[in-house]
Amino acid sequence: MKLLKAVALITVGIIWSGCSGDDGTAGADGPPGAKGDKGDKGEPGPKGEQGEKGEQGDPGASGIGAAGAGGDSGVSLPMGTLNATCMKPCHTFAGIVEQWKTSRHYATYVANLGGEEVESWTGAKACGNCHAADGPERREAGTVNYPGSDTGPVKLAFGQLNYKDSSNAFKEVVYSGTATVAIVGCGTCHDNSPEHDPHIKGVDYVKGAFPLRFPVGPDDYAITERSLTVGESTGSESAKKGPGNACIWCHKSRKDVTNYVLDVPNNNISSSTWGPHEGPQADVYVGAGKGVYEFAGKTYGNFGPHASLAKGCVSCHMPPIEEGGIGNHSFYPQLSGCNISGCHGSAPLTDFNHNNLQTNIKATLQALREKLNGLLLLSRDGTKPLSSSELTDDNYALDKALTASAATGLGGRPPVTGPVAGALYNYFVMSRGSGFGVHNPTYVKQVLYDSITQLGGTSPMPRP
Repeated sequence: MKLLKAVALITVGIIWSGCSGDDGTAGADGPPGAKGDKGDKGEPGPKGEQGEKGEQGDPGASGIGAAGAGGDSGVSLPMGTLNATCMKPCHTFAGIVEQWKTSRHYATYVANLGGEEVESWTGAKACGNCHAADGPERREAGTVNYPGSDTGPVKLAFGQLNYKDSSNAFKEVVYSGTATVAIVGCGTCHDNSPEHDPHIKGVDYVKGAFPLRFPVGPDDYAITERSLTVGESTGSESAKKGPGNACIWCHKSRKDVTNYVLDVPNNNISSSTWGPHEGPQADVYVGAGKGVYEFAGKTYGNFGPHASLAKGCVSCHMPPIEEGGIGNHSFYPQLSGCNISGCHGSAPLTDFNHNNLQTNIKATLQALREKLNGLLLLSRDGTKPLSSSELTDDNYALDKALTASAATGLGGRPPVTGPVAGALYNYFVMSRGSGFGVHNPTYVKQVLYDSITQLGGTSPMPRP
C-alpha cells in the first residue's frame, strides 16, 4: 500500500513539471511586515577617560558678626552646632537660660503650672506683685491697685508695698495685670522693652545692653517695709546695694513689722499665715533698725563685712562665670563668691558652716521653737501644735502660726503681747530668711538671743 502511494506521488510530480509554461510578470510588493520585538540591551561600553580638573572658585563671604574687642576665641563646639555670637551669653549650652532653669525661680514656675496657686499669684491680689512676670515692672511704673485708697506707698518706685489708706488702715498694693502664669523670668528683672530686648534689636549682646529695670545706680536704694514710727508708713531705706537692690524688691517680709506687731495686750493671730512672707532674706541682711522686730532697751548691729558688700546679695549669689564675666543666674549661693575677694583670708571657705555658725544658729532656733510651741504658737497645719516628730526635725521654714481659735480649742494660751508676738515674728523671719546666720551673723545672734530670753528661755549662744 505504501508503495502504491509513493508511485502516485512521483507520477503527479512528473506531470506537473512537464506542464509548466513561461515565467509570468512579477507581482507588486506586498505590505511591510510587522515590527519585530525589541532585542536585548547590549553590554555597556568601556569607561571614558577622566576630564581635566577645573579651576578653583572664589572664596565665600565671611560669616555674620565681627569679633568683639578684647573677646576670647570662644569654645570648640561639636560639628554642626550653631555658634552664633547673638546667642551669647544667654542661649549657649551653659549660658544664662540654662543656669536659670536650675534655679528655684524656674522650679516654682514649673511646679505650679496649672496648679491651684497660679490664680492666687496672678489674680487681683498682692501675690502677683512679685510672682507675675510683669509684677515688678508694673510696680515700677506705678500701675498697681490701692484697695481702699486713691493714693499708695510713699516710695512705690523704690519697691515699697505697704501704705496707709484714707481710713488710716495699713494695706498692701494689689497686682493690676492680667498674667495667667506666675513666672520670674528674664523680663521680671530686666528691661525687655523694644529698646533693650536683644531678640528685637537683633544685635550681639554687649554688657549693659539688657539693664535691670530697678533703680540700681550708686546712689539708689530699695525699701524694706519696716517703718520708723508707729502709725506712719514710710518703710526703711536699705543700704545702697547696686544690683542687689533688685533682690530686695521681692525677697522681703512684705510686712511693716512696726505696724504689724502691736504693743497691745493681745495680738490677734487669726490665720496660720500670720507673720512675714516666705523668703524675707532682705529683712535679715539689711539688719539693724530696718529689719525685724527689735525689743525695747536693746541695741542692735550688723555684721560689718557682709553689710558692706557693694553689690549686696549679688556678691555671693551671682558670682561671675567664665564666659563673659556675667553673674551666675542659678542664684544659689556660691563659695566662689565668698572667696573671690579674699574676704576670709588665706584660708578660703570650704562650706557655709564657717566656725560652726549654722550649727549653732540651728540649735538656737530649736530652743526658740520649743518655747513658742509650748505657748501654743506654732503649728504645721494651723490647727494643732507641732507634733514630737515635727518639733525635732530641721524643717524650720515649714512652721506656721497656730490660730487663736485652735489655741482656744486646746484650752487657750496666755495673751500674745507685743514682745511675745515679736518673738514669734522673729522666729519666722530667721527660719525662713537668715541662711542659718550667714546673711547677717551678728544681727541674727542678737535677735534670736533676745527673742528666747523674752520668753523666759535660755539661749545656747551668748549675745554678741
